[in-house]
Amino acid sequence: MPLLLLAVLLYLLSAGMFAVGTFTGANLRNLPSVALLLGFLSYALYFIHRYASTGHFPIGDIYGMVSLIGNLLVLLFSFMTLCFRRNVVDFGMIVAFIGFLTTLIGVPAREVGYKNPFYVYHILSAAVAYASLILGGLASLVKLIVEKKLRTKHIEGFMVPVNLLRKIERGFLNVGFLFLTFTLIFGSLWAKSFLGKHWINDPKLILTLVLWVYYAFLTHLNLVKGIRPSRLSLLSFVGFLMVVVSLTLIRHTVQ
Repeated sequence: MPLLLLAVLLYLLSAGMFAVGTFTGANLRNLPSVALLLGFLSYALYFIHRYASTGHFPIGDIYGMVSLIGNLLVLLFSFMTLCFRRNVVDFGMIVAFIGFLTTLIGVPAREVGYKNPFYVYHILSAAVAYASLILGGLASLVKLIVEKKLRTKHIEGFMVPVNLLRKIERGFLNVGFLFLTFTLIFGSLWAKSFLGKHWINDPKLILTLVLWVYYAFLTHLNLVKGIRPSRLSLLSFVGFLMVVVSLTLIRHTVQ
């Protein structure tokens, strides 16, 4: 628990430093990003420690799942800052605050209910898929806003290069679809060993399959360049809304 609370405090500190840098122009160098990364490392150590001490991962309920996804968002953003430097640092305050809230939510999380490795792989791949598709959808939303500003020649305020947003959008769409595929594969293997069959008519599984078909179509159009960039961004944002609904409102009927 101390490691989890340390992660919460580090994320809050990082969000505060990002806010100071964004709104006052103070040069804090890499301190906000370092605090952000240390927050993730504290969560990762907590995650490993819980497994080492109990034999279970702390992702057995919605609180633990949301916490895992939030921390994966932080990790993906940290990789983005290494690749794109100052171009994405203005998003740091939002990402750090998301890390703070989701990690705080994860404090009462229960351990995962099954030791079967395929179930663990299923959960972890789902978390990576959701985190990637959420980031991709948010990048699409920002891209649509920036493009609208450029069309109307209203370029005051917050702006991000469109080419950068396009790279982030398409990169996370591909990564999200890949791990969504792993989610279905590992979920099928776990269901076979636990329930004796590869598929059950569970609302969560059905929606996951719908998401996979949706993103398979979207990824294919993206790869063959068979869709206009603005329409791709719009469909990506629609997919983001579907992911949020799946994560927050739809539950497994089989526990």
